[in-house]
Amino acid sequence: MSGMEVLKPGDGYGVTIGIGLGFAVVMVGLTLINNRYGAHNTFKSTEEFNAASRSIKPGMIAAGIVSSWTHASTLLTSCTLAYSYGVSGGLWYGAFGTFQTLFFAFTAFRIKERANNAHTFPEIVLMRHGTIAHILFTVLGLIANLIAGAALMAGGGAVVSALTGMNIWASYWILPVVITAYIVVGGLRSTFICDYLHTAILYACIFTFMFQIYAVNPVIGSPSKLYELLKSAQVLEPAASENGSYLSVKSHDGLVKAATILLGGFSNVWTDQAYWQRAIASSPETAVKGYVLGSVAWYAIPFGMSTAVGLAAAALQGNGLLDVVLSATDVSAGLAGPAAMITLMGSSGAYLFIVLVFMAVTSSVSAESIAASSLITFDIYKTYIDPKASTKTLLNVSIAGLVIYAVALSAISCIFHAAGISLNYLISIMACLLGGGALPMAFIVLWDRTSTFAAIVAPIVGLCSGLISWMVATKARSGVINIKTTGDVYNSLTGDCVSLGVGLICIVVLSHLAPDKTKEVEIVAGQIVDSPTDEESVNEKGLESTTNVQTTPTSNPDPNIHTTTKPSTATSIKPVLEEAPVPICALTPSQVAAQKRLALIALITGTLVFMFIIPFSLYGTGYVFSKGFFYGYVVVAFVWAWTSFGICVLMPLYESWGELMYVVGAIWRDMRREKRHQS
Repeated sequence: MSGMEVLKPGDGYGVTIGIGLGFAVVMVGLTLINNRYGAHNTFKSTEEFNAASRSIKPGMIAAGIVSSWTHASTLLTSCTLAYSYGVSGGLWYGAFGTFQTLFFAFTAFRIKERANNAHTFPEIVLMRHGTIAHILFTVLGLIANLIAGAALMAGGGAVVSALTGMNIWASYWILPVVITAYIVVGGLRSTFICDYLHTAILYACIFTFMFQIYAVNPVIGSPSKLYELLKSAQVLEPAASENGSYLSVKSHDGLVKAATILLGGFSNVWTDQAYWQRAIASSPETAVKGYVLGSVAWYAIPFGMSTAVGLAAAALQGNGLLDVVLSATDVSAGLAGPAAMITLMGSSGAYLFIVLVFMAVTSSVSAESIAASSLITFDIYKTYIDPKASTKTLLNVSIAGLVIYAVALSAISCIFHAAGISLNYLISIMACLLGGGALPMAFIVLWDRTSTFAAIVAPIVGLCSGLISWMVATKARSGVINIKTTGDVYNSLTGDCVSLGVGLICIVVLSHLAPDKTKEVEIVAGQIVDSPTDEESVNEKGLESTTNVQTTPTSNPDPNIHTTTKPSTATSIKPVLEEAPVPICALTPSQVAAQKRLALIALITGTLVFMFIIPFSLYGTGYVFSKGFFYGYVVVAFVWAWTSFGICVLMPLYESWGELMYVVGAIWRDMRREKRHQS
């Protein structure tokens, strides 16, 4: 690598420490203002600290989804895909990522309908399938947190180190410390505020890059010039696509790489508490709306970045205009995008890219941190160590969980770096490691007939099968098993497919072969009350899952009272003694119907349009973009990016304008010593 270190190590430390701590101070200040003048106080309940009182509005949920889904890999890998495979990179990355968020929109609706009182996804497992399954999925959740966090750190650390020469080992320890600082004060709500601010800065950086490439910079400066450069680049540096064209979606290798990203992302979504946390924290009546808006908005990030920065990197490299020399290792680390912006903008481009990646890493790692803390607090401490823990105790455990995760993440990031495990490697193998539990978890939430035996066995068999097939494929195809060969896209894809596939087969087949026994319970006003013959105590009433096999009306004319069945393995979730129990069902029948309809329409439409109609029609025909088509393609990317900006930056302001004006007025009254803020 030559020419990448356009900044000094001090600049790297300045960003990670200076901007990081400055941002933490701002976040702490905003959180304290919210605690003083807002309707919710971080330190009054675990519901607020770990679940934001389940009151987040759809615009902020959308911003949170965009922020937490915009990993370093979203920015770096989407550019790498465009650099390697051409225009297909952004289409595949955006399509497969959007499919996951739309699929999760349906899950968000199910959570609000059937498990609104859960804090974590393993608690949903505990509600229905008991202790053994709960422990298994808690372990899977913690592993997913560490792998996802390590991937974020690998991408962020590589960029900062490459552009500034900053000691990469130091970055692995500094970033978690800075992030933990503001979460300790603000809890989950602070991560949403963080998400919003990060997303606003993210758009500012992306728009700067897009305008530089398509309108301002003399090296490229227009879509037409970029088109001409891409046409000539395929002669000197052909893309890994049909006829070496950067302007064709038809790339077999690109499709295979995209498949690994889909499988890895899909596996991570279902086993990573960070994604469930947003569904849990959302306002019940608008949970699906937030996820649908977030899905539409998120698509613009990889689509816009790859169309501008990724293709610019390919055009510059293919015409000998790139100011830096990129090795295969650099490309694997996601440095094609930064190299392009250094060439076009010099040190300013390097600064902007560091800020961009820093925002993505800190936002996503903050989500992973609070997620891991929730697992430690509710699924380990409260469930097995002290079920009667007070609010103060649980808040202290949550803070301790943040510290534990920060130390563990820093340590494992250093271990991975020492072993030569890069961002691309972690993305490639994620589905193999997590896929065995992904579809079983989906079935637990979405399919009433999932049995406890299947829920326990399927993830284990899926994981073991995936690991074995991964190693066998590596040995058979590459002859030797090491970091390089196991990271080969075809070898890792074998393990990914087997892990997910076996998990799917096992959860379906075993649920039919070993179905659960069920018992009848009565639901009164949204709370489960066991029949007198049950052995659970009266104190557990109203605290169990509404997940059921079948519901039947009783002779009681009250519509709020009916009976249902649940697995005999179901286990109660104990409430925090000092806090009011949260209802298990937060939706009325009409809201259930409306949210289900919206989730299904969005999922079916989005899947057909983004995953099949657009990319595969271009792939199947082998169409090579004309200059006019490419120009329109760029215009669509711009329009989509501005629409995304409106959803994630302007919509939350509109939704909360009344509250914001109240806070401003309360601060003004306090300054005049008229303290009339909310108590």
